[in-house]
Amino acid sequence: MNPTVRRFLVTVALTLFPAAALAALSEPDESAPRYEAILKVDAHSHVFEDHPDLHALFRRINFRTVNVCVNVSDDHFERMHEIAFDLYRQHPALYPFESTFDLRQRDAADYTKNVIAWLGRTFARGAVGVKIWKDVGLVIKRPDGSFALPDDPLWDPIYAYVAQQGKVLHAHLGEPREAWLPLDQDSPHYNYYSRRSEYHFYGKPEYPSHAAIIAARDRIMEKHPTLVVLGAHLGSLEYDLEMIARRLDQYPNFYVEVSARIKDLARHRSDKVRAFMIKYQDRILYGLDAGWQPYLGRQGPTDAQRKAHLNMLELRYHADYDYFAGKGELTYDHRKVEALNLPRHVLEKFYRRNAIKLFKLDAAGQGEK
Repeated sequence: MNPTVRRFLVTVALTLFPAAALAALSEPDESAPRYEAILKVDAHSHVFEDHPDLHALFRRINFRTVNVCVNVSDDHFERMHEIAFDLYRQHPALYPFESTFDLRQRDAADYTKNVIAWLGRTFARGAVGVKIWKDVGLVIKRPDGSFALPDDPLWDPIYAYVAQQGKVLHAHLGEPREAWLPLDQDSPHYNYYSRRSEYHFYGKPEYPSHAAIIAARDRIMEKHPTLVVLGAHLGSLEYDLEMIARRLDQYPNFYVEVSARIKDLARHRSDKVRAFMIKYQDRILYGLDAGWQPYLGRQGPTDAQRKAHLNMLELRYHADYDYFAGKGELTYDHRKVEALNLPRHVLEKFYRRNAIKLFKLDAAGQGEK
């Protein structure tokens, strides 16, 4: 059947008979490709070292990665970008990158003008998007001492510029809802919040609530309807697939990626996750959010440390693929789950085609200049 006709019939069926249509779609119409057989794009990683072992791994397992600069308020801002620029220049197919903007001078009168000029220079050097991080809303404060939420008017000219340039706003805004709940040893995020108390907000009423952060993120899309927003980490709504679906339905330029939240996905019923990913197959991207940032240390990593990181990376990538593409029961994050057995065309969108479309990459994963 012609793919265009099939998509039309699927859309009609989903509208008129959603339960029956999703049940029919749950049977894969194609076998999953071998792991190495398809080009895969990791839409969210932090690779900040030009080393042949890193490049060799990505080429061997047929991966590309969107290398994300993060707008932390520290002194590594320029160095981080220079490494990303150089990696892209040396290996453009492997490392398309996202820039970000400096938060340190946010109270200056010419702040937004300078940010826009800076982002323009990064776009000219190849940046495919702009990252905004959770510090906006949960750390950064206005001159009056209140938290600057993501929809603060300060950022509006920046969002408008990103939209006008046709770039992606990659938004890690908020945290998992569990950041506002008591520590729970059964939570996939227990280790993080037990170690990073500054991002655990339970019993801290002075911080914005989870709902307030999500509402502020949504207002960005309402104020800037042409802005393409990629919600990092399932848009910080990992606990409720229906909440994500509602926003995907409401905001046509909203997308999500799964980095650092596949453990959360795997705690939902597999049939619900599978139906969600099939229904929104054009709006979900793969990502891992693995970090390798030797520039933050005083000494470079040892060969053993680098090898351990690469082994971890390959194991994580394989485990994720087994969950999304495999069949039957498997162990993921020390729990027995049912693999999703996604159809090949859905896997290819999830792992490659959506990222290529969203970031305007060529077939090799390289950003347009």
